[in-house]
Amino acid sequence: VVSVMAPAAFAPKGIPGERVTSTLRSPAKNAAVNGKPNSYHLKGLARDSVPPPGMSMSAYVTQLRRLNPGLDVINEGDHAHMEPK
Repeated sequence: VVSVMAPAAFAPKGIPGERVTSTLRSPAKNAAVNGKPNSYHLKGLARDSVPPPGMSMSAYVTQLRRLNPGLDVINEGDHAHMEPK
């Protein structure tokens, strides 16, 4: 019997009104958006999102960092990217 370990659960916390724009990507989709070849998106361990209308990206990223202390929350300018530290 071969035991297969499931990947660690990736369930970042967000805020009401945000819009998630990318999570798990296929290799083709990752290449199409110029994603890194070793992107966490390929493993389902990354999430991109944008703030609710009227909220600045800076305020949004600050709030996501407070809600997700175990994740890297990166301000990409036009979206927030979250992945494991």
